Order: sequence, then structure tokens, then C-alpha cells
Amino acid sequence: MRRKNQRSPDMTRVFLAIAVAAAVTGLFYFRHEQRLQLQRLQTANSAVEETAARAEHAEQRSEKFKRELLKLQAEQLLRPVATTPGDPAKPPEEHPAAKLFRDPEMRASMKNEHLRAMERNVKKIVDSNLVQRLRLTPEQTAALKNLVQKKHAPGVDLLMALMSGDASELPKIGHAAQRQRNEAENEVRSFLGEENYQAYAAHEDSLAERQRVTEFRRKSEEAGSAITADQEAALVQAMVEERQNFQFVNDFHDPLGLDMDRLPEIFGEESLERFISEMEQLNNRIILRAQSILGPQHSGEFAQALRDHFEQSKMTVRMTNALFPVGGRRSL
Repeated sequence: MRRKNQRSPDMTRVFLAIAVAAAVTGLFYFRHEQRLQLQRLQTANSAVEETAARAEHAEQRSEKFKRELLKLQAEQLLRPVATTPGDPAKPPEEHPAAKLFRDPEMRASMKNEHLRAMERNVKKIVDSNLVQRLRLTPEQTAALKNLVQKKHAPGVDLLMALMSGDASELPKIGHAAQRQRNEAENEVRSFLGEENYQAYAAHEDSLAERQRVTEFRRKSEEAGSAITADQEAALVQAMVEERQNFQFVNDFHDPLGLDMDRLPEIFGEESLERFISEMEQLNNRIILRAQSILGPQHSGEFAQALRDHFEQSKMTVRMTNALFPVGGRRSL
């Protein structure tokens, strides 16, 4: 006879079945909760990503709008301003540039654009080739970039001052910018040491020529007749030497090297037109030098590339003339 408190095998199996069922149910519930949590997490992440994307898109649209607005207003400035006789006692009508450059939001947008352009330029100066040549560590590379950025930042301040049209403050701002640039240059020299500084200075000074020759080399590669590395190096050297030996009356390639006490005169129509003529003379000298470096086909192609670049530069100079009220010119 069995004891009352002893479970039968059937009852044990029932309990085991219930336990297994409960475990399975619990497991399914746990997995269900996991899936729900995962879905909630994914939904939250999607919402965050969407919000960030919308914010980024809104910022991009804002910047694009400002750039387009600036472009449209700049195009308006380039159109001749109609002049009609009026009351001599009546003050002249305010030029659109004055309103454009006085608007705080537009000035902030333009300054940000110039700062971003400067930062991109610094990266091109302190590139992998220079870092490898000077054998800089990552920490030294970062420090050099900061110093080079510090050196070029005063140029942005001068540019914004030129856009303001207030000639009375220009000498003060210009001399301060020159002083800050020179101090930063000395910091770079001290940081690198004389030998490395000379290598850096030559690398920075040849940036524009190296970019132009690199662009030409890539186009020649695409055409199936690439110039050699020796030709590329010789061409850069020739362009740099011709520029360094050419005497500009006012070298707009280096605004901080201009006479800060004469900026309204320097940015006047006559001075800017003379600079255009000087650039054309320099181009012709470079084209002659290139003929001894490149073959007949490449010489002709390079000459055309320089002329195309000259036309773009000429438009930039005339745009500058129209956009900088300090020069006194108001129309083309």
C-alpha cells in the first residue's frame, strides 16, 4: 500500500509537463519582451537619426539659401547701376553692397564660408607629403595645423573689413592683421626649426602652382598622354620662379602684404585693371618656360589651361572690384 504523501509517476509527469510548459511560456514571454524592447530601441534610434538628419538637412538648406542669396545679390552688383541726374543736394543712393555687407546674418554666413575655406586650405598646406618630409608625429602635425590656421586667420578679418566699406578703420585692422600674421609665422619657425621651416615655407608658397599642375597632369592622364613626374616637378619650379621674379605693383595674391594705409586706392578700378594686365604678362612668361619642359602637344594644352585659368581669375578680380565698396567702384 502506497503512502499518501508519495506522488505517483503520472502526477510527477504532470508536474514536470507543467514546469516545462511554464518554462517554455516564460522563455517565449522573455523573447517577446526582448523583441519589443529591441523594436522600441530601433524605433528610438530611427527617430534620433531622422531628427539628426532633418537638423543637418535644415542647416544645409540654410547655408545653401544664404549662398544662393549671396550669389544673386553679387550678380545684381555686377550689373551696371543706372545713373540719372538728380538733386545735387540729395545724398547719393545707397549701393546694394552696403546693405548686403551690413546685414549681420549675411556677414556671419560669409565669414563662416571664408573660415571653412581657410581650414580646407590649411589641410592642403599641411598635407601628407609635408608631414612625411618633416617627419612629424600626429601630435606635431596637429600643432602645426593650428599654427598655420592662426597665421591665416587675420586674412579673414581683413577681408571682412574690406567688405564693410568703412575706410576709416581699414589701416588699423590691416596693420593688426599683418602683426598677427607675422607673430604666427615666427611661432611656426620656432616650432619647426630653421631647416624644416624653410621646407614648410617653400611647400606653402608653391601650393597654387602645384594644384594647377596637378590638375593639368590629371587631365593629360584622362586624355591618355600623361606628363612625367620630372616634367611635373620642373613645371611647378618654373611657375614658382617666374612668379617670384615678377614684380607686381600691388600683389593681390598676398592681401596682407599690401600697403594698409592705401587700401582704398589699391582696390580702386585702375589698380585692379593693372593687376589683370600683370597677371597676363606673368602667364605669357610661364607659357614660354613651359615650352622647354613639355612637348609641343602638352605645351599647347598647358598654355590653353593657363589662359582659361586667367579668364576665371580676371572675373574674380572684377567681382572683387564690384563687391568691395572700399575701392570706390560701384559698377562694371
